[in-house]
Amino acid sequence: MGRMRAATRLAVCAVASLFAGGLLTGCADTRPASDDGPGRVLKKNDDYTVFERADGMRVELRYRTGRGLTERHRRDGDWSAEHFVHRTKTAPCQGITVRGHGELVAVIADFAAYCRDGDPPMENVAVVGSGHDLTDWAAKGTRGGDGWEKVRFGTGSVEFEERWFSGTDTLSWTSGKGFGSERRQYKPIRAGFLGTWRAEDGSHQLVFTQAGKGQPLLTISTLNGAPCTVEVPVHQVGGTSVEMSGEPRVTRGGKERFCPPKPFETDYELRQDDGSLRLIDFVSSPRKELMRYERS
Repeated sequence: MGRMRAATRLAVCAVASLFAGGLLTGCADTRPASDDGPGRVLKKNDDYTVFERADGMRVELRYRTGRGLTERHRRDGDWSAEHFVHRTKTAPCQGITVRGHGELVAVIADFAAYCRDGDPPMENVAVVGSGHDLTDWAAKGTRGGDGWEKVRFGTGSVEFEERWFSGTDTLSWTSGKGFGSERRQYKPIRAGFLGTWRAEDGSHQLVFTQAGKGQPLLTISTLNGAPCTVEVPVHQVGGTSVEMSGEPRVTRGGKERFCPPKPFETDYELRQDDGSLRLIDFVSSPRKELMRYERS
């Protein structure tokens, strides 16, 4: 509807201007031009993206298979010489994300051996171009993620972000300093889980801990019988459940019953009605309670 109204307004203005001998000015777009705007994407496909900054500077980012990622730019004349901003022999993924703010241009590119056949990225590359003539470029490659998802601009800074099920990874670029180290912040589990829980049959106990923005950790220890202590990272699932994130690490003795339970098949659920904690096998149908815990 908004587009139709805009088109109708432009048509009316054009006709009115024609009959008035081109003297009407009230229909003109009076929005002020700004070089601090976000810019726009002009062309894009799997192999390249052409982006125009708010000040008219254009830049093309292009995958060169087996060699990496290149850029070239121009304002009014010919394109600059193409140069590599990131070199890699790894095959490119599909598409290059480009965002802008003022003189800053942020780029996200990904590479993997069979990425275009459906494999996830292996190399995640963040790139920043800066300067009036767009001659300053910095790039940083990281591994182990699914690719940067968001770009945030600050005053002379750019922040790349990837969110995943139990936390957020962030990579920052600052003018005059370049890229810093990748930062990881974990989502906290509910405060109601924290502390020590004793199994109803007295066989073992659970201790949930978390320090600041670090990864929440579960320590399971036997209280009688064969010795067993394991540590395993955990993450919140929904409002009342916590699951193990990966394989448990044995720090004392050997594995025993529920020390640990099966990862990826069980979770710990906090009951709101009676405040108890329960170990649930969520793979079985119906779901099965394996153990109940009380605060110790």
